[in-house]
Amino acid sequence: MRQPYVARKVSKRTGATRYTGMYYDTTGTPRSAGTYDDELEALAAARREQNRREGGVLGEMTPAQRRAMTFDEFWPIFQRHHRVEPNTMQTYFGVWINHVRPFLKADRVATFDSARAVQFFTWLAETERTVTTRRACRKVLSAMIGLSILLGCRTDNPVRGLNVGKQAAHKNIKVINETVLWELCSKLPLPTQRLFAEFIISTGVRFCEAISFQEGDLDYDTGMLNVCRSTVEVAKQFHPTGGRFVTRPYTKNGEHRRFKVGRPLVEKIRAHVQQHGMKPGDLIFPVRLFMPDTAWVNLPRCTTEEMEAATKTTFISPITGARVTHAKVSTYRKHGCRCAPCVQTYRDYRSAYRVQAMARKGKVTRQRVRRDGNDYLAPSEWSTIWIPARRAVGVDVTPYQLRHSHASLLLAHGVPLPDVQARLGHNDLTSTTHYVWALAEESEAAATTMNVLLGYESKQPDPQEAMLARMEAMMHRMQAMIDPPLARQIAAENSTSRPDLHLVTDTLTALQTPTGN
Repeated sequence: MRQPYVARKVSKRTGATRYTGMYYDTTGTPRSAGTYDDELEALAAARREQNRREGGVLGEMTPAQRRAMTFDEFWPIFQRHHRVEPNTMQTYFGVWINHVRPFLKADRVATFDSARAVQFFTWLAETERTVTTRRACRKVLSAMIGLSILLGCRTDNPVRGLNVGKQAAHKNIKVINETVLWELCSKLPLPTQRLFAEFIISTGVRFCEAISFQEGDLDYDTGMLNVCRSTVEVAKQFHPTGGRFVTRPYTKNGEHRRFKVGRPLVEKIRAHVQQHGMKPGDLIFPVRLFMPDTAWVNLPRCTTEEMEAATKTTFISPITGARVTHAKVSTYRKHGCRCAPCVQTYRDYRSAYRVQAMARKGKVTRQRVRRDGNDYLAPSEWSTIWIPARRAVGVDVTPYQLRHSHASLLLAHGVPLPDVQARLGHNDLTSTTHYVWALAEESEAAATTMNVLLGYESKQPDPQEAMLARMEAMMHRMQAMIDPPLARQIAAENSTSRPDLHLVTDTLTALQTPTGN
């Protein structure tokens, strides 16, 4: 919850300064706690009001006051005393403010019953809220009522077990193969960006775990990776100290895990650490290494071959009528050419000029260091890097689906399901089996069988059966050309230099051909 503060007001008539204590209500809106002549008095009044709103005097409330408390008045108490992760409370707040509060803000917590709960979820269905939203509302409302039971406001929970509709189906899992991955990496402009994408698909870690990867988590000798922390981004009002990122000393499922990483990736990370002079405890993938020095690097760029070809190509200028060459600043500015090589040349020129101009003033341009002092990569920042590369390749895959691709590739190549579960950090094997279903969805066996049964296609022969048929036809041709005793004699004489001729003798024996002419 945001902290109270004091707003200064200067009278235009008298010039005197007065102080207004400000606090935040249940919706996060600043409210006034009164205006005073003394600043400390105004701040104390704001804190008292804030504590009252947050339930700081909950133990002093009488039973009658607790029975009369509404959901709108109980929410600050729930937000302060319900023990969940900051990002989870942020999700709860979004569900509360958008779906639960508009209908139940004036209802009393103590008198809320099953009939009112059914009315609420019926209203959610009539207003076309999705099943996922209704399940989230049931979860938040059940948590609020559960806390009220512990605080002695009521004795039962009418929401628990309430049917809110059929669960929506899981989204389809989209995966990519190694060819598409390397094509995507080639579209990422910076080495750190390419290494980060390769790290996620090679290890299968979550994004919140990848941005928390520190020097010392990977043993370069054994290749063992220790995944022991995760970082999430939250709003300021839900952060314990008013920051932006919360780093938890455990992963999403509350545990640590260790597994082996391939030697090529280990060496790449070692070279990355040595190049940037990272020390134990430093982030391996800080945001400053993802953001380029210029604004144009994340845009699609021409290759070296394309730029060289453009410098050898000329055209007639529509402005001057003279023959000019592409990939020049003058071609862009004076002759109005907007081809990709000319645009890239002009952008690079402007970026270099901007850096030089700032350097002459003793300043450094485009420093990618946040004001709050943290160096974590936000999901939105990675999306701005990933989406242009994805569009350039023409695939619709999100950054999180690199983790799906990791699991699907392992299962497709015969890695046991428990091993994949251990690498992904799933508590339940059922979560890992979703990737098996994703592989089954792409299988063509059933579709091919139906095409054969319906006559759309002819049945393709089995490779082994086809090989045996070819060998049998070859033996029949050999039997027609030469007699069997001569064939055996040739095979016996050449068995030392041609070991594969034993197939001929074995086939003749199997056919039980006569020894005479």
